[in-house]
Amino acid sequence: MLKISQKLEYAMRAMIELALRREDGGLVPAREIATAQQVPLRFLEQQLGALHKAGLVESFRGAGGGCRIAKDPAQIKVADIADAIEGQLFPMFCLEPSDHTCFQDSRCGLQGFWGDVARAIQGVFEDTTVADLADRHRRMAPTRPVFSSDELLSRLP
Repeated sequence: MLKISQKLEYAMRAMIELALRREDGGLVPAREIATAQQVPLRFLEQQLGALHKAGLVESFRGAGGGCRIAKDPAQIKVADIADAIEGQLFPMFCLEPSDHTCFQDSRCGLQGFWGDVARAIQGVFEDTTVADLADRHRRMAPTRPVFSSDELLSRLP
């Protein structure tokens, strides 16, 4: 089955977290995003850099620094995130405009099928916004874990 990269998964999780915290108005440290979304900090920081470069996230260094979503989550499509992290996604190498290594290039019924798959994925990515993902997350996620990791560690003898 077709798989989305962890880079894109973590970038989407970061955008969800930033959208959820947007109302607070403050900056969110990468460490807090990583903890809340249970993603590795070092890997997340790379994705935040790419999202910043694409203009989807604003980031500020130094004490009290952090990041925030750069615009209204309803205006940011999953396609924008995917483009920032992966560039154009192709489910098969034969669809990449610069790749002509397939011996059946442009003469194969599968190439049209893979094109349909690519258009379907692109359609879902274009139709889904960060606000949509944040709303889904709010409905699915518990408001507070039973115990935070700090609370669990403080109970150790």
